[in-house]
Amino acid sequence: MEVIEGKVFIDGRFKKASIGIENGKIVAIKKILYGKTYDYGDMAILPSGVDIHVHFREPGYEYKEDFYTGSRAFLLSGITCVADMPNNKPPIINDEIFRAKAEKVKGKSWVDYALYAGLTKKLVKDASLYKLYLSGDNEIFVDYDELLPILKEIKEKNALLAVHAEDRNCIKRQGKNLMEYERNSPIECETKAIRKIVELNESVGAKLHLCHVTSSGNVKFLLKRNASFGVTLHHILFSYSSKFNMDAMGKVNPPLRSEEERRKLFPMAMKGKIPIMESDHAPHDIEEKKDFEAAAPGMPGDALLPIMLYFVKIGEIRIKNLVKMVAENPARLIRVNKGSISVGRDADFIVVDFDDIRKAKALSKCRWSCYEGMNAIYPRDVWMRGERVVEDGEIVGEPRGQRLK
Repeated sequence: MEVIEGKVFIDGRFKKASIGIENGKIVAIKKILYGKTYDYGDMAILPSGVDIHVHFREPGYEYKEDFYTGSRAFLLSGITCVADMPNNKPPIINDEIFRAKAEKVKGKSWVDYALYAGLTKKLVKDASLYKLYLSGDNEIFVDYDELLPILKEIKEKNALLAVHAEDRNCIKRQGKNLMEYERNSPIECETKAIRKIVELNESVGAKLHLCHVTSSGNVKFLLKRNASFGVTLHHILFSYSSKFNMDAMGKVNPPLRSEEERRKLFPMAMKGKIPIMESDHAPHDIEEKKDFEAAAPGMPGDALLPIMLYFVKIGEIRIKNLVKMVAENPARLIRVNKGSISVGRDADFIVVDFDDIRKAKALSKCRWSCYEGMNAIYPRDVWMRGERVVEDGEIVGEPRGQRLK
């Protein structure tokens, strides 16, 4: 048995404890255990992160990112499980393409992963996670009047449907700058789509997750409905008034909102009112960001956990709230055996020195990040299924991520 010792985050607080590991699982948590021991002294041992919303761009857009480079960036940032989105080339909307993607990325990932299938009128049989763009930005789209029978299929399958909720008849993907871009796809478009699909699902009860919610009003609505939803780091840190090296670096869908709205959303996240923090990691080559009107929307998001750990350090957020948002709740949502340090769970955790404050780095293949230079705390060590995969901030070994779904 291998034993990890240190200040362990268990049941909502830190305790001096020993974690016993066998066959990749946590088998015991006690004050003292005997075995091959790794003593981390006063450093914090936390559950590693689970990110349910990443775009690793493979297949079709590997020049922006691929499974090897994307998963490497996330592992160095303390994430050991991701769920990858289906808007690839070709889009992942049938069984043949889904199986081809699964085979293509096999053996390339540094972290464990799940794969979404795109939702169309016919469900991909092999999938248990689905994504729908009510925005109509791509082929992964179904009209409102066709959704009810599909929601029933999702329910019968006990699957999850993640939704990009912007009404396609409301949004206009136009604008010469960030403010114009937001005004053409305002909060009202998000509100209309969220309320429509939540109301449609009331009689069905399918498992829904509303992705990247951008407004405090919609957060309040979803909290009242006890619905699962996520908020991104970029929507709580940036607004359309933020300054970027190039304006289009801040071009994302849904758009960055006003500074006033950002200031409402930020404390909701810091107070733990957001169920899930998701990165919506969507890298593009920097050349694709030079012309604002033609620029592809999206930005890298692998710095999410290191920046949030810094917010813990300075007292903006309680560690208990952060662990729920980046580990416990996302693991529960996609049903993976991770997210907490408890007996029977995968031995996935990060070792953090809260005094080791660094600057956020551009780790993605695209080699840029809007978070670059911000204060951040990167994990010293990362463990995944009982193996130390990051040591002193450096990856060790070879990719050993497994597909979980």
